[in-house]
Amino acid sequence: MHSALSHSLQKECITCHKNQKPEDAVHRYAKGNCSDCHSSKNWKPATFDHATLTAASARQCIDCHKTDQPNDELHLKFTLSCSECHSTKKWKPATFDHSKLTAASGKQCISCHKADKPNDELHRKFTSSCSECHSTKKWKPATFDHSKLTAASGKQCISCHKADKPNDELHRKFTSSCSECHSTKKWKPATFDHSKLTAASAKQCISCHKTAQPNDELHRLSKANCSTCHNTTKWKPATFDHSKYFRLDGDHKASCKTCHTDPANYKKYTCYNCHEHSESRMASKHREEGIYNYQNCIKCHRDGSEGGRSEGQREGGRERGGDDD
Repeated sequence: MHSALSHSLQKECITCHKNQKPEDAVHRYAKGNCSDCHSSKNWKPATFDHATLTAASARQCIDCHKTDQPNDELHLKFTLSCSECHSTKKWKPATFDHSKLTAASGKQCISCHKADKPNDELHRKFTSSCSECHSTKKWKPATFDHSKLTAASGKQCISCHKADKPNDELHRKFTSSCSECHSTKKWKPATFDHSKLTAASAKQCISCHKTAQPNDELHRLSKANCSTCHNTTKWKPATFDHSKYFRLDGDHKASCKTCHTDPANYKKYTCYNCHEHSESRMASKHREEGIYNYQNCIKCHRDGSEGGRSEGQREGGRERGGDDD
């Protein structure tokens, strides 16, 4: 055990380990105790405090790290100190200052990055410098100037973006260029020219917008085409012709919840939340007139007035009794 040695002997490792000292530059230069870099359990892994080097020696990494130098074009070309790209703790991750390249070399990215080039149609076609789309810090996110494409190539988005095409009914049906709806900067937000749809398709909004349909009673019960209330530019603001059912004039410009007390079912309504209305009073008044089927108020009172009439009453007179509602 090394701990059994005296303090002075613990610093004189070479007296016992002379034959184990490697014959390389770093060990020939080193005058310190072996324990400065090695532990008493194993020679490796070893540590080395580069801060103990002189300023001149600290730049001559290759004196010690000659066998560590990769035999590739990048490392063969550059004679700079390893510390220009690497740290003294680990070789990787490494940094590289591309601004030190000459103008000509700066455009020949592929000479060093050949192995990084993806084997897809886009990258096989283009022979321009990587810096046209990529930065020198990271490959991604990348930019691409679509204006450099030919007119024919500019319409063949799918040749590069096949994997980006959603597998839904809308995108399966349409074979036009992606640029008809999408921009070259971002997929979303997207635009869609509904005027290009056939008359039949234009009425089948739900075939594309199923996920956009709200899950409330109003939309579940409605069988109408979405365009009855919505436009093709935005869902909101939406229009709804309430006059087809009941004219909101005079004092009837109230909030929806005044009459539609059940937010889950807008087909239900009540007229007993305003004025002098009460169910017993209305029952009495209608019976005086011989009207017993009065639950559906708007059938007779389309405009909310006492003398209001439904379209049917205007043509055929007052409805009395009956089982219809």
